[in-house]
Amino acid sequence: VQQQQYHARPSGDPPVSSGHPHAHAHAHAPYGSSNNSHPTNQKQPVNSAFQSPITRGETGLTLVEQDKEFEDGRVINPEAVKKIREDWVYTQMTTREKEFTQYKNLRIFLGTWNVNAKFNNEPLDPFLCSNWNSDGSNAPDIIAIGLQEMVDLNAVNVAVENKSAQKSQTWRDCISRTLNHKRNSGNDPSRAYVELHHKYLVGLMLVIFVKAHHKPRCQIVQSDSVGVGVMGMMGNKGGVSVRLQFYDSTICFVNSHLAAHRENVAGRNADFHNVYSKLAYNIGNNETIGVANHDIVFWMGDLNYRIKEDIATEEVLALCQRNELNMLKKNDQLNHERMKGNAFKNFFEGELNFLPTYKYQPGTDLYEQRPDKKLRAPAWCDRVLWMVQESNYLKQVSYRRSELNISDHKPVMAEFLA
Repeated sequence: VQQQQYHARPSGDPPVSSGHPHAHAHAHAPYGSSNNSHPTNQKQPVNSAFQSPITRGETGLTLVEQDKEFEDGRVINPEAVKKIREDWVYTQMTTREKEFTQYKNLRIFLGTWNVNAKFNNEPLDPFLCSNWNSDGSNAPDIIAIGLQEMVDLNAVNVAVENKSAQKSQTWRDCISRTLNHKRNSGNDPSRAYVELHHKYLVGLMLVIFVKAHHKPRCQIVQSDSVGVGVMGMMGNKGGVSVRLQFYDSTICFVNSHLAAHRENVAGRNADFHNVYSKLAYNIGNNETIGVANHDIVFWMGDLNYRIKEDIATEEVLALCQRNELNMLKKNDQLNHERMKGNAFKNFFEGELNFLPTYKYQPGTDLYEQRPDKKLRAPAWCDRVLWMVQESNYLKQVSYRRSELNISDHKPVMAEFLA
């Protein structure tokens, strides 16, 4: 994570425009890039302490202010002059970035779980803390947990959200108790976690915890939610998001629940684009930015992408029972939609080396095959993806699932070094 020693601006985030990812500074990870295959068109502008304010679209420079003509015949666009000047400053700051920047390492944990409106108040150690080491050496600096179906998605709950606040508080308390229990913290104050922010929408909940000593350096924390469900606006499907400036790096977290049903790929793609385009954050000074305007973006949730219908449900079950994942990965809908550029363009994902996380008999480790229940093909509905301005700034160190079984989904966890 980048920390500036000197600031040309007094504080806060720099001026931005819709055409450039917003970043006060980078989150750098000198570990090399992920070994996943990425689209070749993912190269993006290098960010620095100053973000170029010029908006460049497919047709060139986009200006709003009108030209001004002087008595001597000269025609000048004041907005263009300002943008060109600030772009020059941005270029100079980029060139001399190393003179005023320090780099610190950061560990980030993300967990996503569709809890199927279940809760049993048991410790969540297998989900949240299974990779910390006894001395806490692998304990994350930032923990982001996204839940889906926190409440039943019935008409009453969707319309009035009468249970969402209570359920959100219950889950956040349980997460906090788990993170700060002495078996995980060792009663060491330096390993204590505090809640930074949370956001909920009907069954969706996103909560961010940070180590207590980091909280003073978490600034411009903002959140937003977008409903894309019933009538294209209700919260039974949609996304919740929290963004922050962590030291001098900007990070955005999104938790979403997209359209269901195996055949509804187009609906999922549409939901993604809807959430992506509508999430907005007011960072002050009348400036509003979007998801892409950050150094790092994490997107998790029950994305609901299934195995392509080319493979029969019975065959998918048989492949899962034999732990033969390659055929399933080749026919994963999200992988195909990303390759075609239909959704999650410029996002990365780790290798799916764990069994599909849906659909299980609640309370068991068995895929749902009871005769009185609808037979569904197992699928990797639950995913974690990321987008970063420079691929070598972030490295995924694990991507796995937990075996907690109160729901018909298994939790999924991802850890990163930045």
